[in-house]
Order: sequence, then structure tokens, then C-alpha cells
Amino acid sequence: MARPAKAMAVSTQKISKEERENREETEKKIKGKSNKLKPPKYLNDRQKKVFKFILNELKESDILGNLDVFVLSQTAIAIERLESLEKQANEDASLLISNSFKSTRDMYSKDFFRCCNELCLSPQARAKISIVGAKDAGKDKKSIMDILGDDEDD
Repeated sequence: MARPAKAMAVSTQKISKEERENREETEKKIKGKSNKLKPPKYLNDRQKKVFKFILNELKESDILGNLDVFVLSQTAIAIERLESLEKQANEDASLLISNSFKSTRDMYSKDFFRCCNELCLSPQARAKISIVGAKDAGKDKKSIMDILGDDEDD
């Protein structure tokens, strides 16, 4: 199975400078605005806190647009539900052998990892970003796009 495409802001793929610039320009147009990145009203208080936490952590990377509200919401829901399930398991360890409990936890875990992949939050994506960022640690960079934009100069 092919891997999902990544935004140029987090991609370390070796491509020509011209192609990189074209893709970045196209992605910028498609990304749209990012002025309505707020948690939806249907989220509970904990889910809203998770939503805002992820949003604040990714703010500097400038990879989120208004269309990402839906993925952020699903991520916040999955995290909050997983936390709730783990809290229940800590209170009653017999739940850990329950098939319905295990399948529910598995479902939310899969949702969480899928959302992480959509938001480039996987450990692999973060590792790639940090490796590229470490190469330019001494330079004054403002965003991930700036850091990864120098990828071809090596």
C-alpha cells in the first residue's frame, strides 16, 4: 500500500527546488485561511482543552488551516475517550479482559493514530522534522517551511 502524501512543510522528500516551490504555492492556496481554528461547540470541556493544546503546539509550524478543524476535533475526541477508558481500567482492572472494552479501546486507538497521520503528528514525522531542524539549529528560522525549504541545499 502506498504511503499518504505529506504537506511540503513536513516532507523531506528530495525533489527539485522548482517543484517544491510549485507544490508549496499550490498547498498554500488549497490550505485556505486559518482564522477559524476554534473547537466546535459539540466538544466537551476536556475535548476542547485537547483541541486547544494540539492547536497551540502546531501554531508555530503553520500547517493547519480552517479545514483541519474536523481532523483536530476527531483527534481530541479520540484522545479524551482513550483517557476515559484508561481511567476506567485503572479503577476496575477486570475490564482489561472484556472483549467489548478491548474492541472499544482498539477502535479509539486506531482513530487516534489515523488522525495523527493526517496531522503529521506521528513519531516518524516529528523525528524527520527534528532531524532537519537540528541541521539548521544555529540559523534563525521562523517556521517548519523555512527549515524544510533548505532541504535541497545539503
